[in-house]
Amino acid sequence: MTISAVKQNDNSHLYTVMKSTALGAAGGYAFKYLWPVTKQEDTFNRKVLINYCRKVTNKAKVQEFKEMPEMTKAQDTFVKMIESKDKNAFTDNYIKNRVSKLGGEKSANAKEFRAIIRDVNNSSKEMFKRWGIGYHMMIKYIRPVVPFLVAGAGVGFFAGFAHNVFKTDYMA
Repeated sequence: MTISAVKQNDNSHLYTVMKSTALGAAGGYAFKYLWPVTKQEDTFNRKVLINYCRKVTNKAKVQEFKEMPEMTKAQDTFVKMIESKDKNAFTDNYIKNRVSKLGGEKSANAKEFRAIIRDVNNSSKEMFKRWGIGYHMMIKYIRPVVPFLVAGAGVGFFAGFAHNVFKTDYMA
């Protein structure tokens, strides 16, 4: 049995419950950001975001090529392909047709054209990953905080209450 001095009420029963309730509420607030995004919260269409990322990277690459003093044949083909706004511009048949016009698969222009498309695709994938992380953080940010606070405070309250019930030291 532990004996404490008189007038040492730092760890009173009420103080223990209040402290554990406050810690539980803080834990509940943190849990708002740790809880994974559920399917009910994720209402955004991934295809829209993927297509937007592709459009942004394509426009950026076109702008980069236009700022160059002189474009190669492959770069010019890519710029015309993007500016045509053809919905089938990135289909396999369309790209094969462009490659054959550039001199076939073995030509330097065709290899450069394929490298440009590969580079743009990799850039759009990286952008999509970053935007996906940002989107999930935004969903977590707009979640209502009250249910997490109430649940955390409730767990903290019951933990403090259980601590007071089961503790073995007495005040003298």
